[in-house]
Amino acid sequence: MKRIIRYMQDQAVQAAEQKHSGTAYLSPREQEPHHDSQPHHHETSTSTDHSNQVPPQTNHTALPLNRPLDHAKQFHTHHRTVSASTLERLHRDITRHQYAADNIWQSYELYLPNHTVDQNPQFWILYIHGGYFRDDSVTAASFQPALAQLIKTPKYGLSLSHLAKLGDDQEDISSYVAGYASINYRLSPRPQKSPQGPKTPAYELRNAEWPDHVHDVLMAIAHLQDKYGFEDRYLLVGHSVGATMALLSTLSSTKPLTSDISVCSPKIHPPLAVLAVSGIYDFGLLHDSNPDSGYDELTRNAIRRPEDIDLASPARYPLTDYNQIWAHGGKKTALIVAHSKDDGLVDWNQVEAIQKVFGHPKGSDLNVGEQSAPIGFRVIEINGAHNDIWGHGTALAKVIRRAIRVTRTL
Repeated sequence: MKRIIRYMQDQAVQAAEQKHSGTAYLSPREQEPHHDSQPHHHETSTSTDHSNQVPPQTNHTALPLNRPLDHAKQFHTHHRTVSASTLERLHRDITRHQYAADNIWQSYELYLPNHTVDQNPQFWILYIHGGYFRDDSVTAASFQPALAQLIKTPKYGLSLSHLAKLGDDQEDISSYVAGYASINYRLSPRPQKSPQGPKTPAYELRNAEWPDHVHDVLMAIAHLQDKYGFEDRYLLVGHSVGATMALLSTLSSTKPLTSDISVCSPKIHPPLAVLAVSGIYDFGLLHDSNPDSGYDELTRNAIRRPEDIDLASPARYPLTDYNQIWAHGGKKTALIVAHSKDDGLVDWNQVEAIQKVFGHPKGSDLNVGEQSAPIGFRVIEINGAHNDIWGHGTALAKVIRRAIRVTRTL
């Protein structure tokens, strides 16, 4: 009987991996803007029993990315700067890994460059996607357009010959970066566009509640640090609510980020630098600035406890917290905030809110040797609509290059 049960479990795991291998599953049908014209409430299914579903047993191993040939279409019209053939070649060198076994979304995409013997890359780039904690069409794969431009090599049909003549936003950073990882995390419900029902396996459910999302991000970072040993030598990049969680990660060793005192945050080495792109830093301010947008409903869809809304807002923490926790012991760190005034979804006043915390109304110069405060701070204005920043990949790749230049000086 035990053999039969084990066989059935193995078959279920195999079927799940075949169905969900790669980002073809994790980036399905259509991209959702970060607010709906009609906000939706939490989907309830009290009669559903998922207890007998068999979760995938991953042992944190790589899963093959069996993508369909038209996989690049998931980015819709965004790939104007990266061809489908380039992305297809890139896909072959990306692997997906599970950092936890409870949910298929607890995974990250990994790209490890091939370096020559004389190169000694020291830094990692970790990326956290946005999607307002619930959009299952904005996943770890959303980093691929930017990644394709960051790793520009002849293998992917992209030339490096012109880079030495351009500024730091076009600098070739390949010799400095040991690896790239783009993190998925459990999502909150999205009932109308991505309904779930009684037949949805437990390990596919999108029922996360804050702080599940940020805890998954921390678990992924801890898993990567344990496996590759880079400790704090990484640039943590986040877009939209990914930027929210990237900045909160710097406080997670001391701050619970939730009012639930029974919850403990996974422990990580905080990054040398954070690049926050198109970020939300104060949810209350976002609601007040857009009273008819439905943002408050979207926030409550993920952050159920009202008292947690401030705890999930990086701009609600004082500078002393960041200095004492992130820059503990005089450690030099940096926060680069990149935002577009044409964002269309997240107002520029979010930038102003985080500027007030770090006390640099015009931003500080983070060139070599010129950082005096424990946490260097700079605002970079970028161009483009909210989702085009990652969708095209160009603007995101440019600010990552500039942020790596800053990281190298710390």
